[in-house]
Amino acid sequence: MRESEQATRVVRFGVFEVDLQTAELRKQGVRIRLSGQSFQVLEALLLRPGELVTREELKQKLWPSDTFGDFEHGLNAAVNRVRDALGDSSDNPRFVETLPRRGYRFVAPVEAIESETKKALSESASAPLPDGQATSAVSTPSQAPPVPRPRWIPAVAFMLLLLIAVGTFLFVRLRNRPAPSSHAAAQENLRVTPLTTLPGREISPAFSPDGSQVAFAWDGGNSNATNPFNLYVKAIGSEKIEQLTHEPADRIVPAWSPDGRTIAFAREGGEKEGIFSVSARGGPERKLADANLHPLPAHISLSWSPDGRQLMYSTIDGLRVLTPENGEIHPVDTGKCESMLPAFSPDGQWIAFTCAVDGNFYLDLLSLKSGLSKHLSQEDSGPLAWMKDSQRIVIPGQRSGEQYSGSGGLWEININGGLRRRLSISVESADQPAIASRGDRLAYVALQSTTNIWRADTRTGLRHTVLAPSVVEQRNPDISPDGKRITFESERSGFHEVWVANLDGSDAVQLSNFHQAGGTGTPQWSPDGRRIAFDSRVSGEPALYLVDPTTALPQRISTNGIPASTPTWSADGKWIYFRSESSEPAEHEALYRIASEGGVPEPISRARGMKIQQSKDGLMLYFANEDTNAHINALSVATGEQHALDGMPMMENGNDWVLGSKGIFFVVRTPAPGIDFYDFSSHRVTRKISLDRHPSDWGGLSLSPDETWLAYSQVDEVASHLMLVEGFR
Repeated sequence: MRESEQATRVVRFGVFEVDLQTAELRKQGVRIRLSGQSFQVLEALLLRPGELVTREELKQKLWPSDTFGDFEHGLNAAVNRVRDALGDSSDNPRFVETLPRRGYRFVAPVEAIESETKKALSESASAPLPDGQATSAVSTPSQAPPVPRPRWIPAVAFMLLLLIAVGTFLFVRLRNRPAPSSHAAAQENLRVTPLTTLPGREISPAFSPDGSQVAFAWDGGNSNATNPFNLYVKAIGSEKIEQLTHEPADRIVPAWSPDGRTIAFAREGGEKEGIFSVSARGGPERKLADANLHPLPAHISLSWSPDGRQLMYSTIDGLRVLTPENGEIHPVDTGKCESMLPAFSPDGQWIAFTCAVDGNFYLDLLSLKSGLSKHLSQEDSGPLAWMKDSQRIVIPGQRSGEQYSGSGGLWEININGGLRRRLSISVESADQPAIASRGDRLAYVALQSTTNIWRADTRTGLRHTVLAPSVVEQRNPDISPDGKRITFESERSGFHEVWVANLDGSDAVQLSNFHQAGGTGTPQWSPDGRRIAFDSRVSGEPALYLVDPTTALPQRISTNGIPASTPTWSADGKWIYFRSESSEPAEHEALYRIASEGGVPEPISRARGMKIQQSKDGLMLYFANEDTNAHINALSVATGEQHALDGMPMMENGNDWVLGSKGIFFVVRTPAPGIDFYDFSSHRVTRKISLDRHPSDWGGLSLSPDETWLAYSQVDEVASHLMLVEGFR
């Protein structure tokens, strides 16, 4: 160990203090359990703050004799435990930053402090001696007696030394403290107020060039109507709104021209579809082009080039650029991407867009100079807004099926390296950001939906009642083995957390309390009804948890560094099945099982699937195979052979189905919403339950123990309004 490392035995960062000699981690004086290789990893990073500690260095120090696979699993697990102890996230690291394929770096300021004994000795040695006290026990004759000094000199000298020491300490601390980030500085004096408070849904805000007005689409308070949206304009500071269009549509997305004279808009659904423009002062609309817009409304956007000569939008066949002056339309080459939601950068150098490849979503950048594109980040997709410096992008934090739920708030992403920071001013349900090209204003859509869990009879098809009713989003129900209780995912606390309650909603208990936008949910009862497994991304990547509903104290299940989600139980309760969402290393992209008491995960299939369910006799496993567009596959436990179910139609996602003894119940959204049943013996599909409203996307499905009724989630009411942020830079 180097001399500097030997001297650094106690360090402090943030509210944490680490004693490297006793291997203790404390938070505000309270000890946090972190031991073994996890603590050694933390120690290695703390001894070299701000520096890259390579994976090879950590292997040589902590796993010198392990194989590559064992080391990979061990290191990933150790780093995950460090992040859990510090409350850190790999997506937005405050302490431990991952440098992909290279290693890790401790990014927070680290301060070396003295132990209490050493500090006391130091203070004792430097303290002034009392008047009259000799500096030595023996006086030598050759020494002349000291010249008497005024009594005030030692006191003044001590005060001067103290002031110099304090000044030096403050200078060093301030000099070494990182400068406030632009993100932090930009949020010091922010003012967040409602921009619209109209009934129904207000969506798709777009600022005028001077930032004084906002164009938006409003459904007129008719949220359940077909094609309800028209285009409106509102001056900031005024309650008056002006209607610009009178041809309702399923979706209208406006873009204000850089010269401020016109508003272009994309209209999807209704009698008139395509790209249009209208004077910002009102008047007749003008059709600019026909457009085969993306069929999913949440995938539609419109963007002006900075010089006002071109409009860019996404169609079902990719990105298109329109020149309004002559009507010419040209495709944009984005390679193998299914491209959508494009936006020109303010400096005209880039196009940012969502790129979908093999079911994965990326935020991509296309250089208008070179014509080359690159992935900026993964799992970031949605309507985006460029910041004025053309170096940062604001984007919703999480995508959910047909609608961008925004359940992760708004995030700022730097295009130079893809660093992500969450904007503290945005609520969890923030979506569709817009930034004024001049001034200091940001607007976003605050979503509000009432999604309830309903009970329906599998024999008669009748819907009975709402289970555990609420006015927020609730989904992913699972009925207890005795049929008396239900666990589910709910936003009651302001964040997605796991709850349990009686069927009528009484005795509701919150089982997880992470209080962080991290995607917590998909709970599943154990067969004996004593425990509930669920997943959460609160640590930055998907992980499994177990909780006893009587204690409500979740415990993380170690999966040896493999990111894990959507847990389900084996029929005998001995195993928990899960999917890995990892893409690096690639071999982790598979389906696994792990002993319910913990252990080493065992792969059961290399398919990209989810929601594994075991038959009651234990002979077969069924899962949604995403490699074949969410078909259900059957896998023999004895032989490992697997095949797609003959006659089982493709589902819209791999989560909204449940296994019965004679077949599979699954959710259908189009053309008519309902719950259908696939019969194992006949391979036929029949409609069991017809729905008059849309089931929640990724809402889950659960079957009662006697299979006479099931629970599903349904969107009962949807509302949204616009929020205004002033002082945003």
